[in-house]
Amino acid sequence: MARQKLWSHFKALHVQQPVRIRWVEGLKLNLVLGNDQSRCLFVCGSFEPNEFAFLQKALTRDAVFIDIGANEGFYTVFAAHLVGPRGRVIAVEPSPREYARLESNVAINRLSNVSLVRCGLGARRRKALLHIADPEHNGQNTLGEFGHAGVTAVDHVEIDLIDLDSLTQEQVLRKVDVIKMDVEGAELEVIKGGLKTLERYQPTLLFELFEGALRQQGTSAEAVLAQLAELGYSFYAFSDSTGLPEPLEKLDSNSQNIVAVHRSRPLAAGA
Repeated sequence: MARQKLWSHFKALHVQQPVRIRWVEGLKLNLVLGNDQSRCLFVCGSFEPNEFAFLQKALTRDAVFIDIGANEGFYTVFAAHLVGPRGRVIAVEPSPREYARLESNVAINRLSNVSLVRCGLGARRRKALLHIADPEHNGQNTLGEFGHAGVTAVDHVEIDLIDLDSLTQEQVLRKVDVIKMDVEGAELEVIKGGLKTLERYQPTLLFELFEGALRQQGTSAEAVLAQLAELGYSFYAFSDSTGLPEPLEKLDSNSQNIVAVHRSRPLAAGA
Protein backbone atom coordinates (compact mmCIF):
# COMPACT_ATOMS: atom_id res chain seq x y z
CA MET A 1 0.00 0.00 0.00
CA ALA A 2 2.83 2.41 0.85
CA ARG A 3 4.54 1.79 -2.48
CA GLN A 4 1.27 2.34 -4.37
CA LYS A 5 0.83 5.69 -2.59
CA LEU A 6 4.39 6.71 -3.40
CA TRP A 7 3.98 5.67 -7.04
CA SER A 8 0.74 7.68 -7.27
CA HIS A 9 2.39 10.68 -5.62
CA PHE A 10 5.20 10.71 -8.17
CA LYS A 11 2.67 10.33 -10.97
CA ALA A 12 0.51 13.22 -9.75
CA LEU A 13 3.48 15.56 -9.44
CA HIS A 14 5.06 14.39 -12.75
CA VAL A 15 8.34 13.69 -10.94
CA GLN A 16 10.98 12.48 -13.39
CA GLN A 17 13.81 11.94 -10.90
CA PRO A 18 14.42 8.17 -10.84
CA VAL A 19 14.32 5.97 -7.78
CA ARG A 20 17.06 3.34 -7.64
CA ILE A 21 16.07 -0.15 -6.53
CA ARG A 22 17.92 -3.40 -6.02
CA TRP A 23 16.62 -6.10 -8.34
CA VAL A 24 17.32 -9.79 -8.96
CA GLU A 25 20.85 -11.28 -9.05
CA GLY A 26 22.35 -8.15 -7.52
CA LEU A 27 21.25 -5.97 -10.44
CA LYS A 28 20.03 -2.39 -10.00
CA LEU A 29 17.44 -0.33 -11.83
CA ASN A 30 16.62 3.35 -11.97
CA LEU A 31 12.82 3.55 -12.07
CA VAL A 32 10.72 6.57 -12.91
CA LEU A 33 7.65 6.20 -10.71
CA GLY A 34 4.28 6.92 -12.25
CA ASN A 35 4.58 4.77 -15.37
CA ASP A 36 3.28 1.30 -16.20
CA GLN A 37 6.63 -0.47 -15.98
CA SER A 38 7.54 0.93 -12.58
CA ARG A 39 4.06 0.09 -11.31
CA CYS A 40 4.70 -3.56 -12.15
CA LEU A 41 8.14 -3.72 -10.59
CA PHE A 42 8.04 -1.17 -7.76
CA VAL A 43 4.44 -1.63 -6.61
CA CYS A 44 3.58 -5.22 -7.58
CA GLY A 45 7.06 -6.68 -7.17
CA SER A 46 7.57 -8.34 -10.55
CA PHE A 47 7.68 -7.63 -14.27
CA GLU A 48 6.67 -10.33 -16.78
CA PRO A 49 7.93 -13.15 -14.52
CA ASN A 50 7.06 -15.97 -16.96
CA GLU A 51 9.08 -14.36 -19.71
CA PHE A 52 12.08 -13.72 -17.49
CA ALA A 53 12.00 -17.30 -16.19
CA PHE A 54 11.97 -18.47 -19.81
CA LEU A 55 15.04 -16.38 -20.62
CA GLN A 56 16.90 -17.96 -17.72
CA LYS A 57 16.52 -21.28 -19.53
CA ALA A 58 17.01 -20.00 -23.07
CA LEU A 59 20.15 -17.87 -22.64
CA THR A 60 23.52 -19.51 -22.08
CA ARG A 61 26.66 -17.80 -20.81
CA ASP A 62 27.91 -17.02 -24.32
CA ALA A 63 24.60 -16.25 -26.03
CA VAL A 64 23.79 -13.30 -28.27
CA PHE A 65 20.54 -11.52 -27.41
CA ILE A 66 18.88 -8.72 -29.41
CA ASP A 67 16.40 -6.53 -27.52
CA ILE A 68 14.23 -4.77 -30.11
CA GLY A 69 12.23 -2.07 -28.38
CA ALA A 70 14.41 -2.13 -25.27
CA ASN A 71 12.54 0.72 -23.56
CA GLU A 72 14.11 1.37 -20.12
CA GLY A 73 16.20 -1.78 -20.32
CA PHE A 74 14.68 -4.36 -17.98
CA TYR A 75 15.22 -7.17 -20.50
CA THR A 76 18.58 -5.76 -21.59
CA VAL A 77 20.02 -5.66 -18.07
CA PHE A 78 18.72 -9.10 -17.15
CA ALA A 79 19.94 -10.69 -20.38
CA ALA A 80 23.37 -9.08 -20.07
CA HIS A 81 23.75 -10.70 -16.65
CA LEU A 82 22.68 -14.09 -18.03
CA VAL A 83 24.97 -14.17 -21.06
CA GLY A 84 28.02 -13.00 -19.14
CA PRO A 85 31.20 -11.38 -20.49
CA ARG A 86 31.50 -13.88 -23.34
CA GLY A 87 28.00 -13.07 -24.58
CA ARG A 88 26.53 -9.97 -26.18
CA VAL A 89 23.37 -7.93 -25.91
CA ILE A 90 22.28 -5.51 -28.63
CA ALA A 91 19.64 -3.11 -27.26
CA VAL A 92 17.66 -1.13 -29.82
CA GLU A 93 15.48 1.81 -28.71
CA PRO A 94 14.34 4.80 -30.81
CA SER A 95 12.60 7.01 -28.21
CA PRO A 96 14.91 9.70 -26.78
CA ARG A 97 13.11 9.55 -23.42
CA GLU A 98 13.39 5.78 -23.03
CA TYR A 99 16.87 5.61 -24.57
CA ALA A 100 18.24 7.90 -21.86
CA ARG A 101 16.77 5.64 -19.16
CA LEU A 102 18.08 2.53 -20.92
CA GLU A 103 21.54 4.08 -21.07
CA SER A 104 21.35 4.90 -17.36
CA ASN A 105 20.34 1.37 -16.36
CA VAL A 106 23.15 -0.15 -18.40
CA ALA A 107 25.63 2.29 -16.86
CA ILE A 108 24.71 1.75 -13.20
CA ASN A 109 25.20 -2.00 -13.68
CA ARG A 110 28.54 -1.47 -15.46
CA LEU A 111 27.59 -3.76 -18.31
CA SER A 112 30.41 -3.94 -20.83
CA ASN A 113 28.70 -6.59 -22.98
CA VAL A 114 25.83 -4.34 -24.11
CA SER A 115 25.77 -2.34 -27.34
CA LEU A 116 23.14 0.43 -27.46
CA VAL A 117 21.58 1.38 -30.79
CA ARG A 118 19.38 4.48 -30.95
CA CYS A 119 17.03 3.76 -33.83
CA GLY A 120 13.96 1.76 -34.74
CA LEU A 121 13.72 -1.39 -36.85
CA GLY A 122 11.63 -1.81 -39.96
CA ALA A 123 11.55 -3.49 -43.33
CA ARG A 124 14.14 -1.10 -44.79
CA ARG A 125 16.21 1.97 -44.02
CA ARG A 126 14.12 5.12 -43.90
CA LYS A 127 12.96 8.00 -41.74
CA ALA A 128 9.79 7.55 -39.70
CA LEU A 129 7.68 9.44 -37.18
CA LEU A 130 7.56 7.91 -33.72
CA HIS A 131 4.60 8.87 -31.54
CA ILE A 132 5.78 9.26 -27.93
CA ALA A 133 3.15 8.11 -25.43
CA ASP A 134 2.25 10.03 -22.29
CA PRO A 135 4.56 9.38 -19.31
CA GLU A 136 2.29 6.82 -17.64
CA HIS A 137 2.17 4.63 -20.76
CA ASN A 138 5.85 4.80 -21.64
CA GLY A 139 5.85 1.30 -23.12
CA GLN A 140 3.46 2.20 -25.90
CA ASN A 141 5.47 4.47 -28.19
CA THR A 142 4.49 3.52 -31.73
CA LEU A 143 4.90 4.24 -35.43
CA GLY A 144 1.12 3.87 -35.86
CA GLU A 145 -1.79 5.05 -33.80
CA PHE A 146 -2.08 3.91 -30.19
CA GLY A 147 -3.86 0.58 -29.79
CA HIS A 148 -5.11 1.16 -26.25
CA ALA A 149 -7.78 3.67 -25.32
CA GLY A 150 -6.68 6.48 -23.04
CA VAL A 151 -3.11 6.72 -24.35
CA THR A 152 -2.17 10.15 -25.67
CA ALA A 153 0.85 11.47 -27.53
CA VAL A 154 3.11 14.01 -25.86
CA ASP A 155 5.56 14.29 -28.74
CA HIS A 156 6.25 13.14 -32.30
CA VAL A 157 9.89 12.43 -33.09
CA GLU A 158 11.52 11.72 -36.45
CA ILE A 159 13.69 8.63 -36.10
CA ASP A 160 15.92 6.46 -38.25
CA LEU A 161 14.72 2.98 -39.11
CA ILE A 162 17.11 0.26 -40.18
CA ASP A 163 16.44 -3.37 -41.02
CA LEU A 164 17.41 -6.28 -38.78
CA ASP A 165 19.66 -7.76 -41.47
CA SER A 166 21.69 -4.54 -41.60
CA LEU A 167 21.83 -4.40 -37.81
CA THR A 168 23.29 -7.90 -37.46
CA GLN A 169 25.82 -7.14 -40.19
CA GLU A 170 26.89 -3.81 -38.70
CA GLN A 171 27.23 -5.34 -35.23
CA VAL A 172 29.33 -8.17 -36.72
CA LEU A 173 27.31 -10.87 -35.01
CA ARG A 174 28.58 -14.42 -35.47
CA LYS A 175 25.29 -15.80 -34.17
CA VAL A 176 21.93 -14.70 -32.78
CA ASP A 177 20.36 -16.93 -30.13
CA VAL A 178 17.32 -15.05 -28.84
CA ILE A 179 15.47 -11.97 -30.03
CA LYS A 180 12.94 -10.14 -27.86
CA MET A 181 10.66 -7.83 -29.84
CA ASP A 182 8.20 -5.29 -28.43
CA VAL A 183 7.48 -2.76 -31.16
CA GLU A 184 3.80 -1.91 -30.74
CA GLY A 185 2.42 -3.10 -34.06
CA ALA A 186 5.54 -3.02 -36.25
CA GLU A 187 6.37 -6.72 -35.75
CA LEU A 188 5.71 -7.79 -39.33
CA GLU A 189 7.88 -4.99 -40.71
CA VAL A 190 10.74 -6.00 -38.43
CA ILE A 191 10.44 -9.63 -39.55
CA LYS A 192 10.41 -8.63 -43.22
CA GLY A 193 13.60 -6.65 -42.65
CA GLY A 194 15.27 -9.62 -40.98
CA LEU A 195 14.53 -12.56 -43.26
CA LYS A 196 18.20 -13.31 -43.87
CA THR A 197 18.98 -13.14 -40.16
CA LEU A 198 16.09 -15.43 -39.26
CA GLU A 199 16.95 -17.92 -41.99
CA ARG A 200 20.68 -17.96 -41.17
CA TYR A 201 20.66 -18.00 -37.35
CA GLN A 202 17.16 -19.38 -36.59
CA PRO A 203 16.97 -17.53 -33.25
CA THR A 204 14.26 -18.12 -30.68
CA LEU A 205 11.84 -15.20 -30.63
CA LEU A 206 9.97 -13.70 -27.69
CA PHE A 207 7.52 -11.05 -28.81
CA GLU A 208 4.25 -9.32 -28.06
CA LEU A 209 1.23 -9.60 -30.34
CA PHE A 210 -1.38 -6.91 -29.78
CA GLU A 211 -4.10 -6.93 -32.41
CA GLY A 212 -5.12 -3.34 -31.73
CA ALA A 213 -1.63 -1.99 -32.43
CA LEU A 214 -1.08 -4.31 -35.41
CA ARG A 215 -4.28 -3.18 -37.11
CA GLN A 216 -3.22 0.44 -36.72
CA GLN A 217 -0.28 -0.45 -38.99
CA GLY A 218 -2.29 -2.40 -41.53
CA THR A 219 -1.55 -5.94 -40.45
CA SER A 220 -2.65 -8.61 -37.96
CA ALA A 221 -1.41 -11.22 -35.51
CA GLU A 222 -2.31 -13.95 -38.00
CA ALA A 223 -0.15 -12.30 -40.66
CA VAL A 224 2.83 -12.15 -38.28
CA LEU A 225 2.51 -15.82 -37.37
CA ALA A 226 2.00 -16.84 -41.00
CA GLN A 227 5.23 -15.10 -42.02
CA LEU A 228 7.17 -16.82 -39.25
CA ALA A 229 5.56 -20.20 -39.99
CA GLU A 230 6.89 -19.94 -43.55
CA LEU A 231 10.36 -19.63 -42.02
CA GLY A 232 9.92 -22.83 -40.01
CA TYR A 233 8.74 -21.51 -36.64
CA SER A 234 6.33 -23.07 -34.14
CA PHE A 235 4.54 -21.05 -31.50
CA TYR A 236 4.02 -21.21 -27.75
CA ALA A 237 2.08 -19.14 -25.22
CA PHE A 238 2.63 -18.92 -21.49
CA SER A 239 0.22 -21.08 -19.50
CA ASP A 240 -2.04 -19.30 -17.01
CA SER A 241 -1.69 -22.23 -14.61
CA THR A 242 2.02 -23.13 -14.81
CA GLY A 243 3.63 -20.06 -16.34
CA LEU A 244 5.46 -22.33 -18.78
CA PRO A 245 5.30 -22.02 -22.58
CA GLU A 246 2.79 -24.43 -24.11
CA PRO A 247 1.86 -24.93 -27.79
CA LEU A 248 -0.27 -22.02 -28.95
CA GLU A 249 -3.85 -23.12 -29.50
CA LYS A 250 -5.54 -19.80 -30.15
CA LEU A 251 -4.61 -16.15 -30.09
CA ASP A 252 -5.72 -13.87 -27.29
CA SER A 253 -7.94 -11.05 -28.49
CA ASN A 254 -5.86 -8.58 -26.45
CA SER A 255 -2.13 -8.39 -25.87
CA GLN A 256 -0.21 -11.67 -25.63
CA ASN A 257 3.45 -12.63 -25.41
CA ILE A 258 4.48 -15.42 -27.77
CA VAL A 259 7.55 -17.64 -28.00
CA ALA A 260 8.52 -18.75 -31.51
CA VAL A 261 10.99 -21.62 -31.84
CA HIS A 262 12.56 -22.72 -35.11
CA ARG A 263 12.11 -26.38 -36.07
CA SER A 264 15.92 -26.78 -35.91
CA ARG A 265 15.98 -25.88 -32.21
CA PRO A 266 14.39 -27.53 -29.17
CA LEU A 267 12.37 -25.48 -26.74
CA ALA A 268 14.70 -24.43 -23.90
CA ALA A 269 15.11 -27.28 -21.43
CA GLY A 270 12.84 -26.88 -18.44
CA ALA A 271 10.96 -23.99 -20.04
